[in-house]
Amino acid sequence: MEMMKALVYDRPSVCSVQELPIPQCGDDEVVIKVMAASICKGADRRHHTTGHKLGRYPITTGHEFAGYVHRVGAQVQGFQAGDRVTADNAVPCGGCYFCKREMYTHCENFMSVGHSIPGGFAQYLKVKASSVFRLPEGLSFNEGCLTEPVACCVNAVKRLDVKYGEDVLVFGAGPNGIILAQLLRHSNANRVVVLAPTRFKLELLNGYGIETIQIDQKDPEKHRREVFDRFPHGVDAIVDATGSASVLPGCFQLLKKRGRLLQFSSTKDDEDITINPAYFYRNELHYYTCAWQVHEFGAALEAMSSGKVKLDRLVSRQYSLEEFHQAIEDVLDRNVLKLVIRPNGMED
Repeated sequence: MEMMKALVYDRPSVCSVQELPIPQCGDDEVVIKVMAASICKGADRRHHTTGHKLGRYPITTGHEFAGYVHRVGAQVQGFQAGDRVTADNAVPCGGCYFCKREMYTHCENFMSVGHSIPGGFAQYLKVKASSVFRLPEGLSFNEGCLTEPVACCVNAVKRLDVKYGEDVLVFGAGPNGIILAQLLRHSNANRVVVLAPTRFKLELLNGYGIETIQIDQKDPEKHRREVFDRFPHGVDAIVDATGSASVLPGCFQLLKKRGRLLQFSSTKDDEDITINPAYFYRNELHYYTCAWQVHEFGAALEAMSSGKVKLDRLVSRQYSLEEFHQAIEDVLDRNVLKLVIRPNGMED
């Protein structure tokens, strides 16, 4: 029996690298040799602390991955060993109340590779062939494993539905904020401005041709004044990519009348904010959310291959599988963006 190394969470917060059999390939499946798997600060940290709501332990985590096709099932067409690929981690059931209404992210039986199905923090994993996507030429495995966060951002931009000529703010310049800003820059938006406190992240965005405003966390009035200097009536739309509920009340104050705020990043379950309904009523404001993605990998890869979304500067550090414990702690460092695990070594 062929064996591999895989990171396994026996239960939330308890994980180790273990020797497991390489997955057997079913007739409609593909086994992928994982060359890069990136850490999601939100979801993967939940596995490492309190546990993820989709988690079925024991589980090999890692829902952002790319690699080579290792084996294909007898009924699989269009792929062969050696192809460079990634795969959609989302597995909706297709038959429940919400799936029948094409509301797949609310599937009542939702499964996900890296949460409830063994994922990419392993040397090999298997997925349904229908979820596999070929990586475009010119994209590295480090970029390819970021297809999932790009897909989530594509879903958010579709949900925001920017009208021609609208002005948009993005709060937060983590990986998702950087991706969202690039997608929005190529939408119907007139101007896109990112607000964040960390200088090097804003400089990266400036290098991509995106306007920025640096937040002074000790004096929020500074960035508020700068926003209104640029947009005297406020902005049409804001995307919150910070994951901090405390940011939201200030965001509402920057909206134009009939403006809307899309909360992209999840906040903690115990974080509450106060909303003044009279203020919302008078200004006819909208507040809505966007969680993960389903069926957006194709659009994400098109945005990546066209150069509309650049990912070349988003990977801050790389680690071996055995260095996972260090990597999952380093993800909290505000001076990093994406951290990538290389289960089969650093060479592509």
